[in-house]
Amino acid sequence: MSEQPTFDEALDALRALSPDLRKKAFSTLKKERQAKEASRIHKQRELPNSHFSKSHVLKRIPNPQMAAYEQKIYIPEFTFVGAINQPDFGELLLTFYPKEWTIELKSLKKYKDSFRDAPMSYERLANVMFDDLIQVYEPIRLRLMMRLRPRGGISSCLTIDSDWSIRGGKEEFRDWTSNTDRYGFQTHTAAKIQ
Repeated sequence: MSEQPTFDEALDALRALSPDLRKKAFSTLKKERQAKEASRIHKQRELPNSHFSKSHVLKRIPNPQMAAYEQKIYIPEFTFVGAINQPDFGELLLTFYPKEWTIELKSLKKYKDSFRDAPMSYERLANVMFDDLIQVYEPIRLRLMMRLRPRGGISSCLTIDSDWSIRGGKEEFRDWTSNTDRYGFQTHTAAKIQ
């Protein structure tokens, strides 16, 4: 087995190449790096959402009263590693109708910070967080809204609501049907729980 050249030796070898060959060497390295990254992203896409779950961080506490209420939790500073290992920044709004359990907020803070080391798309992240919150708290209703800071001049907002029939809900609250304001972060009326 031959020893790896030192950094200085590798630089000297590159300097010894003609400009055309040096350009070709860097182009080859770039293509290899891009192929490796594409392979990693492809493998990651095949993983189920449960692979990214951090539900073990969440703690629940008994709902002190079984009377109906709506809890809105706003997280203005949310960071995570995007799908291409670049940091993404955003904010979250959770609308939560508890049943037997409610959210222990200190654990929610730790939970939202736990995604800083797991590269994934924000579309995947929104679904992972929604699934984790539903699994741990078993609420009457959960609405998760994730608004991302602009990157390259484009901002995005993702919303998932357990009330939607497409998500297995009964569409009994329907307050989301008239939501026309800015990404829904400013709601005009609260939904009534029957």
